[in-house]
Amino acid sequence: MILHRLMLEDFRGVTREEVEVPNRGVLVVEGPNESGKTSLMDALDMLLEHKASSGRADVKASSPVGRDVPVVVEAEFTIDDQRMLYRKEFVRGKRTSLEFPGSARQAMSGDDAHDHVRDLLERRVDRSLWRALRIAQDEPIGQVDAARGMDSLRRALDAAAGGEDPTGDDNLISRVAEERNRYLTTRRGEPTGELARSEARLAEARAALSAARAGHAELDAAVDDHAAQAAVHRAHTESLRTVESEVSRLEAAGLVVADRRQISSAADTEVDRAAADHDAAVRGSRERATLVEEVGRERRRAADARAAVDTEGERLAPAEERAKAARSALEAAEADLTRARAHLDEARAARDREHRRRELTRLEQLIETATSVGDDLAVTVTQLSEMEISADAVNEIRSADETLREAVVRSNASAPTVEVAGSGEVVVSGETRDAGPGWSQRIVEDTVFEVGDLSLTVVPAGDTDTVRREEASARARLAAQLGKHAVADREEAEDRARRADALRAQVEALRRRRADLLSGETLDDLGARRDALRERLGADEAAEDPEVVADRAAEGTSPDIGSGAAADEGPESDPVVVAAQAEDTLSSRRAEDRAAATEAETIRTAYATRIALAEEGESRLEERARVLDAARAVTADAELAGAEELTRARLEEARESARVARASLDEALSDAPPELLENARASLATLRNEERESAGAVATALGRVNAIGDQGRLGDVSAAERELDEAERENGALWRRARAADLLHRTLTTRRSEAMRAYQEPFHRAVVELGALVYGREFDVLLGDDLTILSRRIGGVTVNYDSLSGGAREQLAVIVRIACARLVGTDGVPVFLDDTMGYTDPTRRLTMGAVIAAAATTSQVIVLTCDRARFAGIGGARTHVMRRSGQSPE
Repeated sequence: MILHRLMLEDFRGVTREEVEVPNRGVLVVEGPNESGKTSLMDALDMLLEHKASSGRADVKASSPVGRDVPVVVEAEFTIDDQRMLYRKEFVRGKRTSLEFPGSARQAMSGDDAHDHVRDLLERRVDRSLWRALRIAQDEPIGQVDAARGMDSLRRALDAAAGGEDPTGDDNLISRVAEERNRYLTTRRGEPTGELARSEARLAEARAALSAARAGHAELDAAVDDHAAQAAVHRAHTESLRTVESEVSRLEAAGLVVADRRQISSAADTEVDRAAADHDAAVRGSRERATLVEEVGRERRRAADARAAVDTEGERLAPAEERAKAARSALEAAEADLTRARAHLDEARAARDREHRRRELTRLEQLIETATSVGDDLAVTVTQLSEMEISADAVNEIRSADETLREAVVRSNASAPTVEVAGSGEVVVSGETRDAGPGWSQRIVEDTVFEVGDLSLTVVPAGDTDTVRREEASARARLAAQLGKHAVADREEAEDRARRADALRAQVEALRRRRADLLSGETLDDLGARRDALRERLGADEAAEDPEVVADRAAEGTSPDIGSGAAADEGPESDPVVVAAQAEDTLSSRRAEDRAAATEAETIRTAYATRIALAEEGESRLEERARVLDAARAVTADAELAGAEELTRARLEEARESARVARASLDEALSDAPPELLENARASLATLRNEERESAGAVATALGRVNAIGDQGRLGDVSAAERELDEAERENGALWRRARAADLLHRTLTTRRSEAMRAYQEPFHRAVVELGALVYGREFDVLLGDDLTILSRRIGGVTVNYDSLSGGAREQLAVIVRIACARLVGTDGVPVFLDDTMGYTDPTRRLTMGAVIAAAATTSQVIVLTCDRARFAGIGGARTHVMRRSGQSPE
């Protein structure tokens, strides 16, 4: 089988991947982890093994998560010189197609295509070799069982050994083994299959004969059993008749109970209706009585409220008189206190005037000093505002100046200078100039000089225009900065910055001085305080006017403190003592006034409350009286009382009818309780089941009696003896065939072992030839009868295979598979190596690359790896780079 191309779409995490495989040689499929390398092998297996309609779990698991799309696998391969394009869509769509490129053969689809490919694989492809020559990533790397199943390898080894397979190519050993295994187990040689069934038949025949001979003794026991079962059945039948009669009686009585229960229920309904009517009548009478009682209660409350109003009115007039007298006494005490306080205030005012004069002098001096400092600060701030320039502005000017200087230097360096001297005229770019005085110019653009018939073009350097533009841009930037900050040049800007720093320090000192003088206040605050003091002092001086003093002297030097003052107190009395006495008197009069006013207000409030309550009581009385009149207009009191008596009589009559109906129902229930009927029915069902079972037991016992007879039982014995003879003859024949097949199988197995020993030499030679590329010429292996490696030798050191390191076992596994591929040659199948060389050191990887390359001339080797460097030693290998998982093709 030759694989030409493999394509996957939406397989697990692979969106789309297509791999072209050379007909011969090594293909290295490189890709990072989870890019879908192993999916190539799995997808090819799924394409060849499973139908598109398969519902297997591993097929469903190949569908990409979260996407409802078909899983597509397509392969192009050649089997038996026939090229095929095979495609399947799994999970969604579930389609199969098979085409034959380059052939006129008609395409196939569905199960026909699947069956055709499977048939070719079974007949023309060594499936055992296909599985043995691959190394899967998630499977342990084991040895190749070269002695079993791989027909193509066996034929190659036989040809290499120089002989023919003694068992032929028709799988004779397998067919002989199948024949032997029809009769004997593989491991222990015990009977199985047809022979085992024959053994079982022989044992059953012997047991049947013994049973037939003992069966004749069962007749007597069967007759006794029939008699016992018949007696039980008669007893069940009699009990059944009795219970059926009782059930009929109870059911008839149950009909009577149902009628009387219906009558009793109707009577109970009538009682409920009469009770509802009576309750309504009683409720109406009670509501009327309640309404009458409420009207009487409201009438009494209204009379009590009117009496309370009269009582409070009698208390109100004396209380108001007392309050009026207390108010007059309080006003007189307040007038006395006012005069005493005025006299006291005059004494205190004289002291305050002197203090205010001193404070006014201090404030005027402070305002004068603070104003002077403020004027100096304003002048300095003005100078600073005119002079100030920010540090950022100075830095920008410095930067622009530096940039301009650099641009000028570059401009001077890039633009050549042409000097013209002599006599006569010279034409410069079309303009005539006299050369006598001498002339020079920097050339910043292409300039043509014409002297007579001679024309000379001076071309400046290539970057002159750029440099000149940079110079002009830098000059414009500096001019913009100087104009923005109103300075002539960089030096002036720096000088202004230094002077501004000095003025800024002076401003800060003046501000601290002014803050110390003002102590948190402003000049306006100080001025307001000064003006207020001046006004206050002016008022004081007006109060000291001689005319004012004379007027006060005419009135007396001490204020009049009222009639309560002592007789010996004159104008020279202490105003503080007089004021204190006046305050005490005022406090006493104020307390008396509050008490009298509170008493009058309390009585006044109570009087108003009593009036409001009386009015509210009258209103409630009128409301309840209107409700009572309206109710009586609808139904009179006598009518309500008559309705209550009538409904009570009807209720008693209904209750008596219900009592009679209940008694009649109880009488019927006492004759046929429902529990008794239910129990009788349950007993009837049980007895019927028992009667049927006993009837069946009687029939069974009778059947056994009829079946067991001398003549019939003796026939069974004869039949059993004939069956035993036939089973013994059949068993003997099968044992002879089993022994013959076993002998032939052992003979062929022995001969096959001899042939396998002959195969060891060419297989050993192929393995050693490849292993020498890795381990050197002193490499050797010891093979077992099944062609597996038992030990490895390098020089004088021999190590058992199971004791080798993981890297060594990995290397031998690859070597053996490449050896098998080379032996089989063009009749082989592709070799898949999935992520090998992981345990192999870098030096050995190079030589292992030569081993893998050795199969390139006859076989296809497909290496799957995430690290291309592991297989750098494979000469002539092609590389296919996988896209990352889920990456869409460009």
